[in-house]
Amino acid sequence: MKVASFFSGIGGFDLGFERAGMEIVFQCEISKFCQSVLRKHWPNIKLMGDINDVTIEDIPYEAELWCGGFPCQDVSLANQGKRKGLEGSRSGLFYKYAELIEQRRPEWVVVENVPGLLNSNEGKDFRVVIGTLDELGYGVSWRILDAKYFGTPQRRRRVYIIASYRSLRSAEVLFEPNATTVTYRQGLGKREVAATRFGSSNKETNLYSIQHAGIGRKASAGPQAKGYRNDGETYTLDSRGSSDAVCKTDAPFGIRETSGISGRMDGSRYRSLGNAVAVPVIEWIGRRILEIDARYKDSSKQM
Repeated sequence: MKVASFFSGIGGFDLGFERAGMEIVFQCEISKFCQSVLRKHWPNIKLMGDINDVTIEDIPYEAELWCGGFPCQDVSLANQGKRKGLEGSRSGLFYKYAELIEQRRPEWVVVENVPGLLNSNEGKDFRVVIGTLDELGYGVSWRILDAKYFGTPQRRRRVYIIASYRSLRSAEVLFEPNATTVTYRQGLGKREVAATRFGSSNKETNLYSIQHAGIGRKASAGPQAKGYRNDGETYTLDSRGSSDAVCKTDAPFGIRETSGISGRMDGSRYRSLGNAVAVPVIEWIGRRILEIDARYKDSSKQM
């Protein structure tokens, strides 16, 4: 399956879908730093800058899946009191993305964003997103997935929207039967999810989770504090371009100074990591899409 990647960042979507067995054929990213990363790892892929300059002719026709996490700044809870929603200049780029989708209507569309999208502008912005895709003929499904259940050393909750053209195949992608085990108490109990192959793979001592200020042990430490909770999990990477400590994933309260980290880990890299999608989550979604897509194509042939 061929993939067109929008708002590509440093290629989290691209890498995840490649690991699932797909092929990237187009990328679009405005950040110069992120462009340098994309060119290094995908030197032969067509790369464009500002999505506002993209025309439908620029996008390879064979791309069956389009993916992109349009900028979240205007809908993020981190900007409390300043959220402009889809009327903002950054998150409002969704409309350009939708315009291109309308002109081509690929088989699959994948959108990722922060959970704040769900209640931005009292939920009206989220209604616009799913309503737009619905009007274009897509069956739309969405679910909040947390990267910590896919083996990453941090908590990263994001809403994933899957749209499948002229069908509700998208629901089968996100909601695999008998996939999730509910935990009865915070931090305890089984954490069994559909992507069990990732469940216990990332606990090596050479893995670290980047934190920003407010390192603490209180259970009440929230996303703004960027601290540890009493069950030992860490919150999401910070995207503001700085970090005060780097914490071992297998030692809940072990902290070492960032002075021991390579000088190459500068503000641009911190910011890009903070904005990136979790690759294991995207790989799981990609494998599910391929499985469901193949099943529907086989059933169509039999008919």
